[in-house]
Amino acid sequence: MQEVDLLIIGSGPAGISTALHLLKQDAGWSERMIVLEKAAHPRPKLCAGGVTRIGLETLRDLGLDLPLPLPSVEIEEARMIYKDRVIRVRGEPEFVVYNRVEFDTFLSDTARQRGISIHENEAVQTISLNPRGFVVKTSQAIYQAKVIVGADGSKGVTRRLVKRQEKVSRIARVIETVSPATETQPQFTDGYAIFDLTPSEENLQGYYWVFPSKVEHQPSLNRGVYDSRIASKRDKANLPSILEEQLTPDYNEDLTGRLQGHPLHWFSPTNRFSVPRLLLVGDAAGVDPLFGEGIGPALAYGELASVELCNAFRKNNFSFKFYRLRLLTSRVGRYLLPRWLLAWIGYHSNGSRAFMHSLWTVGKIMFALRPKQDPLYSMNPTNMSSSRDHTTRFSE
Repeated sequence: MQEVDLLIIGSGPAGISTALHLLKQDAGWSERMIVLEKAAHPRPKLCAGGVTRIGLETLRDLGLDLPLPLPSVEIEEARMIYKDRVIRVRGEPEFVVYNRVEFDTFLSDTARQRGISIHENEAVQTISLNPRGFVVKTSQAIYQAKVIVGADGSKGVTRRLVKRQEKVSRIARVIETVSPATETQPQFTDGYAIFDLTPSEENLQGYYWVFPSKVEHQPSLNRGVYDSRIASKRDKANLPSILEEQLTPDYNEDLTGRLQGHPLHWFSPTNRFSVPRLLLVGDAAGVDPLFGEGIGPALAYGELASVELCNAFRKNNFSFKFYRLRLLTSRVGRYLLPRWLLAWIGYHSNGSRAFMHSLWTVGKIMFALRPKQDPLYSMNPTNMSSSRDHTTRFSE
């Protein structure tokens, strides 16, 4: 049995961010923690791939130069659509779209280069508690860990462990498809992404999206439907039907067998985020319920978790009884709480046309008054010229 202070289960953005932030605070953590990954990078991962400013700024704070040396598309305009009404939200950039497989592989490679031990192809089989912490049995070994960080997603073993103490399920539905594109298509030439809430009239508690992206340097369009299911008593929307209805007339590919779906566990301030000796981060803790955004918050969860873990080991107190309070008042909490409130109000009422038109009027005013954001890359201009080959940038 191998003894270790900390096991991080899951090597996605939340798990790797936690490990990198711990290393940033104290280089000695490289000898005290192990990251477990049930698969091996590069591994398949369903995700639209949008990384918002909170995630990009977190990466920059970890010492990673932006733009990242990965194929990507910078989105300078997000178009929020309801019928014939459009709200245009602009940023420099508003968010960046990466291929999730390539993004996760880059993060794991960065972690290894900095001395973090990642055990791939090692799936967790059982977790049991004893007076010294957790005994974790995997497909390869047995560990005695003082603390576990659960970064293994909405269906992971740590999420199931904590879920036993929750009475409410908060699971959203997502389906998506990726198709080849050309850089002459308007999403590329004009640099925009679509969030279409018109299907709310079909019981959709979410939106249809179109993101331009790059997969292995090739232009692609990622299309999908997000359904929060916050108003759980309402009839379920037919997601494949909605996706097919929204496809443009020039989309002539058969979707049969090509649609992929997955659940998302969304954030609520009443979620259970920890039990003694175990913290949840990323999807396991909860994604943005308004848009289903996971990557940016996942990276920010890692920053919070690292501070909590360092305090716990310094005090030799692993109850984590104040983790919820610290989360809700942290940067990621302040990011997610307004989105939870808007999602709860909006998706309980979005079946009403009057409500949606009123929401669009208010939204246009709010975004018109939003302070202009500083260009993201202004903090590290020396890196931009060397990274332009990797990133498609747009301006109107």
